[in-house]
Amino acid sequence: MEIGPASRADMLTHSRGLTARDAEVISYLARHRVLTALQLARLVFGSYSHARSRLAVLHERGVLARFRRDIWPGSQQWRYTLGPVGAVVHAAATGAALPRPATVTETVLRLAHSTHTEHRLGINDFFANLAGHTRDHPECALHEWWPENEIAETCAGIVRPDAYGEYTAADGTLAFFYEHDTGTEPIATLVEKVGKYTELADAGIRKPVLFQLPSTSREHNFHIGLAQRWPHKTPVPVATLPTDQLAPPNHRITPATPSIVDELWLPAGHGRRRSLATLMSRRTQQLEDDRDSHLRSA
Repeated sequence: MEIGPASRADMLTHSRGLTARDAEVISYLARHRVLTALQLARLVFGSYSHARSRLAVLHERGVLARFRRDIWPGSQQWRYTLGPVGAVVHAAATGAALPRPATVTETVLRLAHSTHTEHRLGINDFFANLAGHTRDHPECALHEWWPENEIAETCAGIVRPDAYGEYTAADGTLAFFYEHDTGTEPIATLVEKVGKYTELADAGIRKPVLFQLPSTSREHNFHIGLAQRWPHKTPVPVATLPTDQLAPPNHRITPATPSIVDELWLPAGHGRRRSLATLMSRRTQQLEDDRDSHLRSA
């Protein structure tokens, strides 16, 4: 783990000369906690080499902190988060109380050693990949990306999605909840999550739920569980993506195909995979919005 300057004098010195792009990096990390260089390249820089170079500078100035675990063989990508300078700059910009250097160090330590950090990175990777895709496809856009803590407030404790997103392509806009499964929970737990989303729909918020699962076999078992619980149709739209069908990771800004936007998504109750853009047509989205409006006025 590497954390930069900590004194108030150092913070003032090293906060000078930050660019608008640096501010964007700080904002993303304040909201989503931890990101890799490649994820930030897709979200902000548009170039992996440029991202690595600038992030190294920001780390040296204490704007960012970074950590990684020893793995064998090879090495893990650096995980970036806010350092003492970045945390103070963000707090000052948003009117929050300025954090003490020791508090920032404690936060970085907790991230570096938390078992939840890799899960969080998996969630962030999904949305960073979407952002990377939109760079070469101007007809596409990632309009919204809410982290777990923000969308949980909207859901009023009924369910706690891993994230919420709104993605536009030529076929329309898909507003969705996202669940990133790592394979550690029983299938029954995943099915029960869909039950919670049903309760949320009954309360007036009905959106498709996208599950990314680690393997095709786990996806198959999940669909069996859904069919056993709801033999005719799931009460909310559900679609799944198996990670083992994606192209191997690389350092390109636009993810290699097949990627998360391609015809890898399997809607519950269907036998044909669909692309992300076609999971929700304009007509279907309008029907969902009309139903939400009717429920709220009832």
